[in-house]
Parts: sequence; C-alpha cells; structure tokens
Amino acid sequence: MILRLITLFFSLASLAASAQIDTINPTNARLQLSVWRDTSASYAVYFTDSTGRRTSSADIWDRHVCRIQANGHTHYEFNWQWYRRDTVMVQVRSTGAWPSLSPLTYQATYAGRGQRSYVFSENMVRIADSARHTRQDSLFSVRLQPAAFAFPMDLELLPMLPIRRVGQQFAVAFYEPGSISSAYYPVQVTGREQLALPGRARVDCWLVRIDYQPGSYATFWISERSRQVIRMREYARGRYRYKVLLY
Repeated sequence: MILRLITLFFSLASLAASAQIDTINPTNARLQLSVWRDTSASYAVYFTDSTGRRTSSADIWDRHVCRIQANGHTHYEFNWQWYRRDTVMVQVRSTGAWPSLSPLTYQATYAGRGQRSYVFSENMVRIADSARHTRQDSLFSVRLQPAAFAFPMDLELLPMLPIRRVGQQFAVAFYEPGSISSAYYPVQVTGREQLALPGRARVDCWLVRIDYQPGSYATFWISERSRQVIRMREYARGRYRYKVLLY
C-alpha cells in the first residue's frame, strides 16, 4: 500500500509539471452534480485474456442510486448486487451526504466471507458498533487524508467529472472501505469515440482512464449526452475485465 501511494504521488507530480490537474474530493464541490440522476443500471461483467478471448461467463451487476431524506437532511443511497448464476456474491448498501457525496455508512455482505459494516464521521472511518466482534474491530480507525469518495461508486461518480475536452487531467480521491488509507488516483480524458451499439446505433462517448496502481488501469466509455458509463475495460495481471451496460 505504501509503495503504491508513493508511486501514485510521483506520477501525479510528473503530470502536474506538464499539465493542470484538477483535484476532485468531497470538500471542494467540483463534481458536476447537474448530471446526477436517480437511476438503476445493470451491467454484464466478464473477463478476457490479452488476445480478447473470453475466459469467463458473465456475471450481472445491478446498481441503483437515489437521493433520500433522512433526519431532515438529503443523503444519497447506493445499492449494488453482484450476481453469479443464481448466487448473490456481493450485496452493498452505502449512504452519503448530499451534495458533498462524502460517505456516511457502508454495509456489505460477501458470499462465503461474511459481513462488513463501516461508519464515517468527520473524515474518520470505524467499524460500526453492531459489527465489532474482536478487539481488532474495536481498534480499527482510519483518518481519511484526503477526504474521499467511496470506491464502489466509481461507475456513478466518474461521469460527474467536469469534462470539457480531451486531455483534461484530474486527481480523484477514493477510499476502499476497510483499507488503511484513502488516496488520489490519476484520471485523464484520453479521447472521444463513437461507440457502436446493437442495431447499428452509435453513441458519442468520452474516454476516461483511471490508474489504480502501476500496471492496473481502466478506461470508461461515458456517454456525452446521458453521462452514463456504457462500457468499461479494466486491465490487470495480463487480462481484461469488461463491464457492459445492459439497460
């Protein structure tokens, strides 16, 4: 983790020397909230090898985001179910403040691995009281430096970047619940493309790349009109993972 953060730091420093990088986090209100939609989406998710040969059957990801009223405040709620055949592999429900989109709660159930539950307050992350079963659970405490968005919402958050032109560069703060730190991740608008769809349809897309760590990155095809991720291709360890919007 430390090596990854150091590598990303020098990568961002190198980029900053040649181009303006816009920093995006929950405290600076630079996301384009006008493109937010309370919506549901389903994606087919599968792997290929480096030659493009499919190496797995497709899983289905169902995702839903909406704004809710809670205790007199507006929050967002994010739900994600990951299906593999007839099994729910992952089920996540998280909430966050509106309009900052800073996380408030994160609850997840993993098939064969049990449950995880975290609460966020003033940039601190702790395991929820009801989920503390060991001394280690009680001692878990992470300060988010930088303040960060919850990582499972990358498909919903990256389309809200203030994209205007090819070549734009961002540093977006994300936190993977349960990890020991948050971090800025380099994001760049690498191009524009007419993505072919079934029925000879085409959709104008921005191509947005995020680098997770050296040798691991993903490109998102984001519709210019709807600002929805139509396709994502992620590379890591010699193979690709695709996420393709179904409906």
